[in-house]
Amino acid sequence: MLGNENEVCTEKEEALRQINEIKNHLVDKQTFFPYNYNATFIWSAIAFVLTFSMVPMYERGVAEGTVFLFVFISVGFINEGFLTKRINESYDIQECTRRQQFIMKNFMMLSLFLIILSAVFASYKLYVPMFLSWLFLISLGYFAVGFVLNITRFTQMARFNIFASILLLSIGFLSDTLVGEVTYLLIVKVFMVLGLVFMPAVVAWHQKSEAA
Repeated sequence: MLGNENEVCTEKEEALRQINEIKNHLVDKQTFFPYNYNATFIWSAIAFVLTFSMVPMYERGVAEGTVFLFVFISVGFINEGFLTKRINESYDIQECTRRQQFIMKNFMMLSLFLIILSAVFASYKLYVPMFLSWLFLISLGYFAVGFVLNITRFTQMARFNIFASILLLSIGFLSDTLVGEVTYLLIVKVFMVLGLVFMPAVVAWHQKSEAA
């Protein structure tokens, strides 16, 4: 009886091994892009916190605001790296694929540039251009994601955000509300929440639902 159970277990293990071998053969580990969309939800939460805390932190001091921003962005990348590793392991992928590396490096360079640019804007109290630069450049990153992975929703979202950021910057410049105008800053924050919090989360939810 015990011998039969051992044989059944051995057969199951062999079947699982063969399935994994077939799966590994079919998956091109250099171009395949498994993605854990929970990372998008984390980034949305970080974007929400930063939208309403960056100005108070920069008002305390540019150095304090820069450190605060750097820490939050670093937490986001650490979480994304952890979630990427987890989903890669489910496909028996030990290292990041080329597409994962491209997108991760793309967002890291954009974030580093934006952290430095934000410090410059904050030095002159240019908070409206600061937020719009985040909306514009991060949306360029999302556009790259949509293009590389052929995800139409990301591409459409990015186009909307890019157009909105250019339009808001133009209106602010023409109406002289780029500096010191609380109402216009609030409007820009609303578009930040819409473009970098709500819309990415909705797209991620749709992608997860379709993959399920």
